[in-house]
Amino acid sequence: MESNIFDYIKWRGDLSFEDSPFCEVDSVIFSLISYLNLNGIVSADFERRGIRLEKACQKFFDSSDFEERSKIGLFFDAELLDLFKKISVTNRYKNIKLCGFVDSLDFTHEKQFSAFTAVLEDETVVVTYRGTDDTLVGWKEDFNMAFTTPVPSQKEALEYLENLAKNLSGQIILTGHSKGGNLSVFASTFCSDKIKRRILSVYNNDGPGFEYDITQLADFKKISRKVHTFIPQTSIVGMLLEHEEDYTIVKSNEIGIMQHNPLSWQLDGPSFLKLEKMTEQGILIDKTIKKWLQDMDKTQRETFVEALFELLASSDATTLTELAEKWKRNPASSLRSLFSLDEKTRHIVWKTIEHLFKIARQNIPTFSELISKVKQ
Repeated sequence: MESNIFDYIKWRGDLSFEDSPFCEVDSVIFSLISYLNLNGIVSADFERRGIRLEKACQKFFDSSDFEERSKIGLFFDAELLDLFKKISVTNRYKNIKLCGFVDSLDFTHEKQFSAFTAVLEDETVVVTYRGTDDTLVGWKEDFNMAFTTPVPSQKEALEYLENLAKNLSGQIILTGHSKGGNLSVFASTFCSDKIKRRILSVYNNDGPGFEYDITQLADFKKISRKVHTFIPQTSIVGMLLEHEEDYTIVKSNEIGIMQHNPLSWQLDGPSFLKLEKMTEQGILIDKTIKKWLQDMDKTQRETFVEALFELLASSDATTLTELAEKWKRNPASSLRSLFSLDEKTRHIVWKTIEHLFKIARQNIPTFSELISKVKQ
């Protein structure tokens, strides 16, 4: 029988972190809560007294702008709200103190950043970075990682950790999902040795890696033994760029890109259900994207990303949800947006995508190879 994070809450909800120490599943639960808009509910200041998670949840659901706050985006649905409500009444989570909530969206500098801090009963602090939200500027920043380091949210993630370390004592855990996982690794890599010594563990839950040069730095290698990276069996986001650290493959009951949602990850008791290897589809996607990126230098990557997002911006959408709705309502208009771009931009987008498909075709097994695998 399959079990998931909601089952974990039932099994471990009555146990304190002293009785059952912080683990990989807790790291994902915190990472998911970071997608909620807690602005005005959780203080931006770092303070041990903070607001109890139970109280924060009550304020969230009782807020006058709840309908707006509950808009989460394409990847997460009402299950995330249900998760928040369920953990808020458990002995394990309800008395955790929340503080240090920040939420910054900067279109000019192409930055999407949000984080909060949780203070556990033993005064361990858990720094949680939000992953990419529904905004196009957030996704643009993700794509920018393919040709520049650091991007603005990486800089802010480091500043956030440094400010926290000045204001709160105790050991530190960092966690995040998607881009949030990347930020947790980045901040722990570039922080001072003094802060590094306070770090217990770093969790990267299906977050992208880094350019090769970063993974070879002494500071990266120094922190990598504390990094725990988890990816689903057909990971797409989590396998982008390079992962020098070891990673663990977990079983998801979803397919394709929807495996990026950790609520689909399966459990084996109080831990994730681990697999020995990725699916053939996952390996194919990984090989294809890595080869595609390797065939472009940083300038070519930047030119493609700028052209692609110029195309997306031509729809006047600011979020993925809006973009999907516009396409669904009027696909012809969306296609016209492509042809309204200047010839050079269209050429860059088409040629780069064409090259991606060419590499994919080269990596796809022949029909006879597929038949032989089926017979085996």
